[in-house]
Amino acid sequence: MVKNGVVRSSCTICFSGCGVLVHLRDGEITKIEGDPDAPLNRGALCVKGLASLEYLHHPDRLKHPLRRIGERGEGKWQRISWDEALSTIAGEMNQAKDKYGVESVVFLRGAAKGIQDNVLTRIANAFGSPNITSMAYVCFHARVSALNITFGSFLLPDYDYPPGCIVVWGANPEATCIPAYEQIMAAISKGAKLVVIDPRESSLTKRAALWIRPRPGSDLALALGMINVAVNEGLFDKDFVANWTVGFDELRAHIQDYSPERVEEITWVPAEVIRQAARFYTANSPAAIEVGNALENNANSFQAQRALFILEAISGNIGVPGGKIQWSNPPLLSRGSPALALQDNIPTERRDRRFGAEHMAPFVKYALPQSLIKSVLEEAPYRARVAYVQGGNLLSTWSNAQETFDAFKKLDFIAVADVFMTPTAELADIVLPVATYLEFDSISQSSEFPYVAQVQQQVVEAGERWSDCRILNELGKKLGLGQYFWSDEHEFLNELLKPAGLTFDEFRQVGPLSGFQQYRHYQANGFNTPSGKVELHSSNLKQWGFDPLPTYHELPETPYSEPELAKEYPLIFTNWKPGVFRHSNLRQVSSLRGAHHEPIVNINPETANKLGIKDGDWVYVETKRGRIKHKAGLTDSLDPRVVVIEHGWWYPEQGIADLHGWKESNANILTDNKPPYSPEMATPTLRGILCKVYRA
Repeated sequence: MVKNGVVRSSCTICFSGCGVLVHLRDGEITKIEGDPDAPLNRGALCVKGLASLEYLHHPDRLKHPLRRIGERGEGKWQRISWDEALSTIAGEMNQAKDKYGVESVVFLRGAAKGIQDNVLTRIANAFGSPNITSMAYVCFHARVSALNITFGSFLLPDYDYPPGCIVVWGANPEATCIPAYEQIMAAISKGAKLVVIDPRESSLTKRAALWIRPRPGSDLALALGMINVAVNEGLFDKDFVANWTVGFDELRAHIQDYSPERVEEITWVPAEVIRQAARFYTANSPAAIEVGNALENNANSFQAQRALFILEAISGNIGVPGGKIQWSNPPLLSRGSPALALQDNIPTERRDRRFGAEHMAPFVKYALPQSLIKSVLEEAPYRARVAYVQGGNLLSTWSNAQETFDAFKKLDFIAVADVFMTPTAELADIVLPVATYLEFDSISQSSEFPYVAQVQQQVVEAGERWSDCRILNELGKKLGLGQYFWSDEHEFLNELLKPAGLTFDEFRQVGPLSGFQQYRHYQANGFNTPSGKVELHSSNLKQWGFDPLPTYHELPETPYSEPELAKEYPLIFTNWKPGVFRHSNLRQVSSLRGAHHEPIVNINPETANKLGIKDGDWVYVETKRGRIKHKAGLTDSLDPRVVVIEHGWWYPEQGIADLHGWKESNANILTDNKPPYSPEMATPTLRGILCKVYRA
């Protein structure tokens, strides 16, 4: 490791993979800043990345493997060796496999971390369990699947050209994705016009030529209304539609049900604003839509994404400079390839027995968290027994948090690998301390920006903390699966780099590996779909029994689906993620927590006045499942019928007696894990739900 000087690396606190420069003196880090030569963030770095040293040196970080010696959740632990920890975990897994069947062992992870996520998939597949969960059912996978069904490949906005119009829909990239935010701001500086579709005000809404505030959860209807205007007013690209799409006639007939007037009733967006949005978007081509996670958090998740991509396609914004384009991949072993993930190790009939398989489309392969929870509580169709959790505070991030807690208490054995002790880790039998990005070598390749692979370099000693890849590699050997794993992490990294003809040590010197823009890629061989064209009307979806064209379905617990419930719960909540945190992570870091000390619920002053609530009052937000506590923040720009709560709250500073306040402000105390789900992705509804608010 370098003792003095500047080391080029990548921050992986979140999925973005921003390039950083790490300054060292006598082996100590003196400063971390954004790398101006990094292809994604181009020198910018968010507050989370700038707080990396606080994160690295935090006194509450896990330091050693721990074994529970008291009751589950009592907070009594004993330090043990890595050998004992991994041997115990492997023993419990193999014992459950022999006694209850391999499906009883489940592999669970939180938000995306990087290639270690694929190694978790590898160990599950090598072991033989099809029960691998992630946050895919509520994050990113709906977008990827909708892109593949519609276009046959992954497409990204081409901001460098730049677009004539950028639509930021259900996203707040300033808080959640600095590379996208910086690219959007650069495009605006070159003349791109901005449309923002979001119920909540943000820094981008202040820059927007048009800001639209739909009822939370109604985005699919709004998109269909815009398609209606584009088609009926002849605002579509007739040449592209004629030559490169299938199903336009079916689409034209289908969207007649979504007139701006009908969509106004659903979305609360005036019909004339819907027309204005469609005309503005189609008039300012080339155009690109930046889609956010908000659209993936309800039972219309997949079809909402499909509708946006159909709007882009009929407008001729696919493959063109400034539109949505395909990139080539860097020369790496593909993260989803059978050579890495080993998905072919599990026979189809066993894969089809995974939790929740009956709720999902054939192209979805993950196990469903809510079905796993039901399996423990109801012991059907079979029961999960042993869980390995990688970087996931699932009590905060899985829907119906109370049932998640009840199920975790009943599991036979839990192992958790994480950086800090979280409420979820407090329920474990074994806890493993994980290294930060400054403490191990790796390759950073974001799922969001897969066309770039960057180096991540170890710059300080990790002590007894291990990277997730090292943990899984050694656990695999303890499980008797050594033939599927490597001598060490560097052999694994060298394997990933073989297509580039590089070793990892050479990669350190070479720098980022990048793909390139493939403009109008379809002109050579068409689109990678059954028809070879953009599938507006999807033949595959029809064959599998799903809506071949996006169809809006009213969500559960809204004023329209349950009007009687609305009498008791007259408001609708959505949620957002403060930029100083990543989901439930980082609330221990002083500078970040100091900037946003408490959870805030945004309320329109008119609504607050009727409820006797003043700015700064502590209030309860309640649904029929429970209530949580937030501080009121009055916001003039918010629809009086809508409130906005915060995602991911718990209180590391609170004691073990109430498990660090895991329930107090946890948004998922309010959400449900029951159907109706998205028919394709099995997404439950996390936003757009009826609630009431009153003073605490």
